[in-house]
Amino acid sequence: MKDIVILLATYNGERFLRQQFDSLFGQTNQDFRLAVHDDGSTDGTVEIINEYRDKYPDRIEIFYGNSCGGPKENFLWMLGRVEADYYLFCDQDDVWFPQKLQRSIEVLAEAEGLIHHEGDEIQPVCVFTDMKVVDEELNVLSDSFIRYIGRLPSNTAYTQILIDNPAAGCTMCFNRQLRDLVVQLVPQLDMKKIPMHDVLVLETAAIMGQVVAIDEPMAYYRQTGFNTMGATTESESQKASRNLEDLKQGSIFAKKKAFVNEAREFAGELLKADWLPKDKKNILLRFSKIGEKGKFKRMSFYSKNNFTRAHHNLWFRLWV
Repeated sequence: MKDIVILLATYNGERFLRQQFDSLFGQTNQDFRLAVHDDGSTDGTVEIINEYRDKYPDRIEIFYGNSCGGPKENFLWMLGRVEADYYLFCDQDDVWFPQKLQRSIEVLAEAEGLIHHEGDEIQPVCVFTDMKVVDEELNVLSDSFIRYIGRLPSNTAYTQILIDNPAAGCTMCFNRQLRDLVVQLVPQLDMKKIPMHDVLVLETAAIMGQVVAIDEPMAYYRQTGFNTMGATTESESQKASRNLEDLKQGSIFAKKKAFVNEAREFAGELLKADWLPKDKKNILLRFSKIGEKGKFKRMSFYSKNNFTRAHHNLWFRLWV
């Protein structure tokens, strides 16, 4: 039997935390343990964690102290300290569908089997699902988180994830092989240049193994107004108005270039990994320095190496 661990990072989450705990212990697959690290909550979060630890003493491990300063740092801190075969990230204010864990594990195990040949090592694999976007009372705002934020579940090439990550960390399930690569790299990274923990894990999987999308909602993604990475979207008219205003202020191209410069900095950090294949290392290196090239060379490079987004490829290739 595989050792499955769910990593739950908390901070001032008392309002919705019990619902999330109940959804975890209501999973159809109960063969998991829960590792929790609170990042210095000042409300009743810790009391709720202790309440559920007392209720499930053999299932919950609590890490105390060591304030990390944010969910990215918190999740990666836990990832480096918990040993398991399979890992899942869990946010404090969502609600998992009962079959989320079972479905994710089944698809992950199947993917491992498809790319694993007898005598070979199992490759890094990450599976992610979709979610339903909901308000605080779980009223559905959208049936697809991925499409709500303007992404596509099929965009899982490493060059696409760099600029258009479709997966939220709380939907991801991945194996020990992937975890080990990430943990090995983290001490070398400038965390200010890493967008979030989820894109680091997903990008590593895309470079070194496989990413598999389950194009089904497996959780409610609650919009509270305090999400670190909320699901935001806008209509075409709103987008046009925003771009027109940015154009009037002379900031539109600077903003679009800043978006890709963040991805280039991220690529530059990935170059610190000693496990990078030579061909992909070369692409990442060229991408991290592509701003030094002329527009037509940039456009050719993006097209040739599949730097594509779900939407807005025209401005991406023309201006950045």
